[in-house]
Amino acid sequence: MLFSIECQCEGSPLSPGQPGCVPIVGRDKFPIFFEYTDSTGALNGIPAGTVLNEAFLIGKLNQTDLTKKWYVFPEMFNIAAPPAENETEDVEGTPVPTGEEIKQTVTFEHVKKDANPALKASYDSIKCEDLGMLTGTYSGQISGMGDGLGNLVGTHIKSGTLSAQYGQPVKGTLQKMMVSFIVDDLENDANRDYIASSSIAFPVKKWFTKQPLEIIPLEISSAVAAATFTLNGLYGLANFKSPIAGILTVDISPDLGTTTGEAYNVTTAANVAGTLAESGTTPGQYVFTYTAPIASSDVVHVDVFKSGYHMATLVLTAAI
Repeated sequence: MLFSIECQCEGSPLSPGQPGCVPIVGRDKFPIFFEYTDSTGALNGIPAGTVLNEAFLIGKLNQTDLTKKWYVFPEMFNIAAPPAENETEDVEGTPVPTGEEIKQTVTFEHVKKDANPALKASYDSIKCEDLGMLTGTYSGQISGMGDGLGNLVGTHIKSGTLSAQYGQPVKGTLQKMMVSFIVDDLENDANRDYIASSSIAFPVKKWFTKQPLEIIPLEISSAVAAATFTLNGLYGLANFKSPIAGILTVDISPDLGTTTGEAYNVTTAANVAGTLAESGTTPGQYVFTYTAPIASSDVVHVDVFKSGYHMATLVLTAAI
C-alpha cells in the first residue's frame, strides 16, 4: 500500500498493532544517485523479485541509457537527517497543523582520500538532474521508498538542492567533502522501506568498488594520419593523473559498442576506421592511426566504450 502525504482522516484508521519482532533499517553508509524517472517514465529503483547479484549492479553502473544509470558515491560520515517539521498556523494561541510538512536539510561528509576535490566534479555533474536516491546501510541493506507494489524506488530529492563543497585540510581538521540536499516535499516518510541484507547476493559494502572509472582524455597531437592522446583517471596530481592502461582498438566505438575500432568524422558525417596502440614508454598515452588519412581540418570524435569505464567524447581537429 502506498501512503499519500495528505490527511487520511476520511478513511479507516490503521491499527498500530505490531508483531513481536519488528525489523529495522540500519544507518546509512553510502548514497546511490540516479534519475528519479527513466526514459520510459517509470520510477527508478529495484523491482520486486530482482536478484541483487554482482551482474545486476554492474549492469546499473555501466548502463548506456543515462536515465537508468546508477552512481554509487563513497562512504558517508557525520550524517544529520533531521525529521520533517509540521507546518502550523497559530489560531487563538493554539498551533494547528496545516497538513503540510517542512522537510529539513540532510547533510553528510566524505573524508580523507574519498573527499578528493575531483569528487566535487562528480557531484556537480549530477546536481542539476531530477534525482532519486537509494542508500546502502551499515547493516548491509538497501534503503529507499516503497511504491506500494513491492518495488523499492528512490527517495525523491528536491530539485536543485543537492550541493557538495570541498573543505581543504587544516590543522586538526581532515580533508572533507560536505554534501547536503532536501527530500522532496511530497515524499511521505510512511513509505520508507528497505531490502534486507539476506536478500542481497553481492554484499552492499562492495558496491562502491565496482563504480566505473572516469577517463579524462587529453589531446597531444592530431594529424591527418594519426592522433595521439592520453587517457587518465579523474583523480591524481596536476602533473600526474592515474594513467588508464589496457584500452584496445575494439574499445573505440562511436555508437556504444555496436561498431568497434572506429571514430566518427563530424566533418564528413562518417565513421573512420583505425587501430589503437598504447605507448610502451609513456603510461596512459595512445596513438589512433587512421586506416586511410583524413583531410586537414576534419573534426573527429573519439569515444571509449568499455565496461568499467566512462569517458566524455574527445574532440580532435586534424592538422597537416
